[in-house]
Amino acid sequence: MKKADKVKNLTARQRKRKGRKAGIIAFGVTALAYSLIFPLYRIGDFILCALLSLVAGKVISIMGEGLDLTTHNQQDRAREAKPVEEIPLSGDDNADQVILKGQEMLHTIRAENDAITDEALSGQMDELERLCVQIFTTVAEKPGKAPQIRKFMNYYLPTTLKMLASYRTMDERGVSVEDMTSARAETIRGMNMVLTACQKQLDNLYRDTMLDVSTDIDVLEQMLKRDGYTESDLKGKSATAAAQQLNSAGSPVLNVPKSSSADDDFVSFYSQERKN
Repeated sequence: MKKADKVKNLTARQRKRKGRKAGIIAFGVTALAYSLIFPLYRIGDFILCALLSLVAGKVISIMGEGLDLTTHNQQDRAREAKPVEEIPLSGDDNADQVILKGQEMLHTIRAENDAITDEALSGQMDELERLCVQIFTTVAEKPGKAPQIRKFMNYYLPTTLKMLASYRTMDERGVSVEDMTSARAETIRGMNMVLTACQKQLDNLYRDTMLDVSTDIDVLEQMLKRDGYTESDLKGKSATAAAQQLNSAGSPVLNVPKSSSADDDFVSFYSQERKN
């Protein structure tokens, strides 16, 4: 039986137990309420009370199995309702083998996520699934990049899944609180490292694309400079055009001689007065 099926069976058994408990409580409450409202004098009164209590208990039991209003179980159901994203195949045999194996790992990640109740770990596993989908989708779009994720597929992801499965097993077996606290801290720390590695793996897949974009921008910048379309060239052209416009308008240019000192200014003024 697959892990996902085991998780579903476990969840179904839990709902049945909750429904059974709710039915027993409803039976007792109904019987008590009936005895307080209606006197139980005859055997028929007891039979009617029992029948009403059984009906109430059965209805509440069915409702208890089908309805679960706790926040955690609502989140679990939302996660179960959302299917694992299907990665399209690329048509390349080597890349498609990687994609199919990755798709299987995505289902395993989701199954482990559904089985682990810790919210912090569950959030990390949601992020892990998101990054893995991005990585496998990139391989589907660019099959030539499949060899770049070989170590990621053969070591990092299997080790991560083994770590999560070990934590889930300890949680299910009822290990002591002290040991579980330590295991939780170590698992969260390990998941943080894995998420960082996944993000870097995704970045590496697009490194060539980033280099191509940077090269295209450099070429574009050189062409713009050559054709005079950069901001600095446009400012230079504007200044040249303004100077040419002033010269063509015949604006007077004042040529005021500079004096070397205050004494020279006085001598020049006195000489001018003598001539007059």
